[in-house]
Amino acid sequence: MRLNKIGRKIPSGLFVVIALTLLSWGLFIAICGENPFNVFRLIVTGAFGRTDKIYAVINKIFIFFFTSLAYSIPAWSGMYNVGADGQLTIGAFASALIPLFFNTGFRPANILVALLAASIAGGLWALWPAVLRVRYNISEIVTTLLGSYLIITFLDYFANFPLREKYAALPRLPFIPENYKFYVFGESSLSVTILLALVVLSVVEFYRRHTISGFRLKMTGLNAFLAESSGIRIGSYRIWSMFIGGMFAGLTGGLLVLSLNFTFMAGFSADYGMNGMLVSLISGNIPWIAFGVTTIFAILQVGAINMQVHTSIPSEIVGVLQSIIVFFFAARATLSLKVRVRRPPTSDVAARRISKEKANRRSPSQ
Repeated sequence: MRLNKIGRKIPSGLFVVIALTLLSWGLFIAICGENPFNVFRLIVTGAFGRTDKIYAVINKIFIFFFTSLAYSIPAWSGMYNVGADGQLTIGAFASALIPLFFNTGFRPANILVALLAASIAGGLWALWPAVLRVRYNISEIVTTLLGSYLIITFLDYFANFPLREKYAALPRLPFIPENYKFYVFGESSLSVTILLALVVLSVVEFYRRHTISGFRLKMTGLNAFLAESSGIRIGSYRIWSMFIGGMFAGLTGGLLVLSLNFTFMAGFSADYGMNGMLVSLISGNIPWIAFGVTTIFAILQVGAINMQVHTSIPSEIVGVLQSIIVFFFAARATLSLKVRVRRPPTSDVAARRISKEKANRRSPSQ
């Protein structure tokens, strides 16, 4: 009896993406005139070769993770927050400005006030594009992106002129006091921000999976018409999702000031917001996957410094490597392998019945 062949896709897109990404990295590095295996070794040893390098990798995780949430949470509701850099910058400025006018002398209170100010500032800067989108259908992509350039330029002016630290070589505000600096583990340089990131990851995943509000938020993004027909106030959810996303971006800026930079300077963001958006896109807006991608980004950024020292390739090549990841992950749906499998044989009676049913469907109704 004749056996029917049918096509079936194997869910191997992820493996193909990883293979193509590594192959493309190697090819690009070889074009630059270096041995790919040697470059990969230098990146790994630069990220894990010494204890301080490992701490540097861990200290960068919160940056990309929180900025990825600044994009992911609005995306759950169908909004697109591409202005995380501006929200991060205004959050950093707020946290660096607070110590100039306010100091309780109590370290936990100082840190809490500075981070609250940073989060609220970031959230408010993300709020007005959301209102314009919901009320007047003005694209939040345009308003958040252009708003970032506006606020970054405006705050760079303050760092260059009115609030610039006297005799500072770079345009910056004064360094924050010791009782504003975020906590570290013992006498090391390892920041407690990694614990904060893990707590936030747990809370956000619980909210996304196990709460009614999280379900309504996702429904708003998946099918706004159905969500609204079900009684969900999609406008409110979209506005609040943008506000919370902006808060995470502002929180990132505040933590950068309190744990790594200890001041606000012109050009503060260094495209952290855009990198966070890339993390979110690669992870499909799923926080626990974003946390893993964030770790890869942190390894690349820290290890690239060692690569630059020992080869002719600059550390900026990391941006190209990250772009290659995004390219192949964006195409992963088309990279699944397709194989031919054989359908189990059917009996003659069943085969005739199937043929008869197909013939009846083809014939015009009487």
